[in-house]
Amino acid sequence: MAPSALAEIVQVSIIPGAGSSDHCLETNTCFTPSILTISPGDNVTWTNSDNVNHIVTSGMPYASQRGTIFDSGMIAPGKTFSFTFYNPGTYVYSDKVDRWMVGKVIVTSVSSPTVPEFGGTVTIIFAIMIVLSIVLSRNKITWFQ
Repeated sequence: MAPSALAEIVQVSIIPGAGSSDHCLETNTCFTPSILTISPGDNVTWTNSDNVNHIVTSGMPYASQRGTIFDSGMIAPGKTFSFTFYNPGTYVYSDKVDRWMVGKVIVTSVSSPTVPEFGGTVTIIFAIMIVLSIVLSRNKITWFQ
């Protein structure tokens, strides 16, 4: 499935020092932002702003299904990893190297665009136009003389 024309690229930063200590766990800032709400088709790009390697992977640190949705492989300092989310749901992710680093991506469901409610009005106007054209054609009334 290709991203929509309205798809966005959302940036997440792995903060400097996240890998050397679990201090960012207390403030929930190892990944900044740590919780994202996006639309289907949006792309999330993680940038490693730390000075050590990181591996961003779907799932919690000790989950059995870890990495089944995405796995960045090793992200060197200054490098990035991107993943496009297509399906609505909540995706928890973590770092394979530093297990205290966790984040969440919430993909909202697609809502239908708002369409003005003209259905009934258009039908009534169309019916009136048909009746008028029948009446006028039977009475042979001309509009322009």
